[in-house]
Amino acid sequence: MKIKKRVYIIIGIAIAIIGAVIFFMFMDRPVVEFKDDIGKIEIKGEYDPKSFISQVRGHDIDDIDVDKSQVNIEKIGTYELIYKLNDKEYILKVEVVDTVAPTFEVNSLDIDLGRNVSVEDIVKNINDQTETKSYFKETYDFSKEGEQEVIVVVEDAGGNKTEKSANVKIVKDEEKPTLSGLHDISVTKNGKINYLTGVTAKDNRDPHPQIDVNSSQVDTNQVGVYNVIYTVTDRSGNSNSYTKKVTVSQKSVANHGQSGDKVVYLTFDDGPSENTAQILNILDKYNAKATSFVTGNGQKYNNLIKEAHNKGHTIGLHTYTHNYSKVYASVDAYFNDLNKVGKMVKGLIGFVPKYIRFPGGGSNMVSKKYTPGIMSVLVSEVQNRGYQYYDWNASTGDANGNNIAVHKLVKEATSSHAHNIMILAHDTKAKSTTVQALPKIIEYYQGLGYTFKGIDDNSYAPHHKVNN
Repeated sequence: MKIKKRVYIIIGIAIAIIGAVIFFMFMDRPVVEFKDDIGKIEIKGEYDPKSFISQVRGHDIDDIDVDKSQVNIEKIGTYELIYKLNDKEYILKVEVVDTVAPTFEVNSLDIDLGRNVSVEDIVKNINDQTETKSYFKETYDFSKEGEQEVIVVVEDAGGNKTEKSANVKIVKDEEKPTLSGLHDISVTKNGKINYLTGVTAKDNRDPHPQIDVNSSQVDTNQVGVYNVIYTVTDRSGNSNSYTKKVTVSQKSVANHGQSGDKVVYLTFDDGPSENTAQILNILDKYNAKATSFVTGNGQKYNNLIKEAHNKGHTIGLHTYTHNYSKVYASVDAYFNDLNKVGKMVKGLIGFVPKYIRFPGGGSNMVSKKYTPGIMSVLVSEVQNRGYQYYDWNASTGDANGNNIAVHKLVKEATSSHAHNIMILAHDTKAKSTTVQALPKIIEYYQGLGYTFKGIDDNSYAPHHKVNN
């Protein structure tokens, strides 16, 4: 019996000890328990810190406050989330990770032999939450002509990789670039030259060929003819050279403004015509001088150009053809036309006049249809070549149509009150009413004390605003 009693006592003590151990173990368990030792958060993603909790003993999960201030979801790394319950803190380590591979698109390359093939030229539109790097999966030989498939890799900061294939075509470029808009240049002594005005480079593969100008032979301080050499080179090293002449001449006619004298410069464009003889007779009657900007379109009346010159009128140059599409096709085309009418006039009066009027005037927009920007070049270039151009500050209005009523022409032409008045009129078969209006126009201004003169080196030179 004593032995039995002793055994029971021992068993009781053991049970008590085990119970105590279990009790204390249970009591020592945390109130807040987590699903994993380390939580995972996708970089720049949304997350619920309480989603890491597996259970809360004796409390509701909403009783927990979470301090997530230490976690930077914009940067990969290890951080701590602090959970607070009844003045006790529970800490969970979390890792901000990047597990999503980058996405991107590829370009197939067509590139010149000898140029560097960069993976950045192939890869485009990369999308990822972290910094990425791009590289070829293996080493490729781009030193020969031909087409090959390459594998490019985009890897993000999390080590995620995406691979794509692309085609790279290596082409040997042997075609030389070209220059357009080149022309011989004229400049007055001590003048300035912009050698690249109107010059354009073009190449079959290089969108921006390099232009080099060697003007070392040109001396703008000395009258003479010089050569300037243009060299255009593409990115493959192909080059072309062009030589143009630079003519340095004496000063051109000055660009005079308004003077204090009361002068009318009556100017006629487009002659000679069947009306020219009548115009000359009217001018003789009123002892008035005028200026004719002539063309090559009325050559059976060319004897009247010489007659007008002999009578003391001024002969200027307008255009040989008056065909806008030809005249304004290029700078060279303009001067070819001007030189042609100049040569024609020289054969009649013995010299090439230096007074000119642009077809449509300096402000014309029709030239833009054929060569954008050409007037901005020409207004300077004609003066560089020793000419002076004359627009107008008054008009008969006869450019608006044919056989306009005389009283309308007179009203339009006599509306100016400037000291120096340069009137635009036209001398063609279709402008008979312009001839009829002349007496009243001349009488009106002479009655106000104006003198009618032809253009000379000291005349007022109106210049319109250039629109092209």
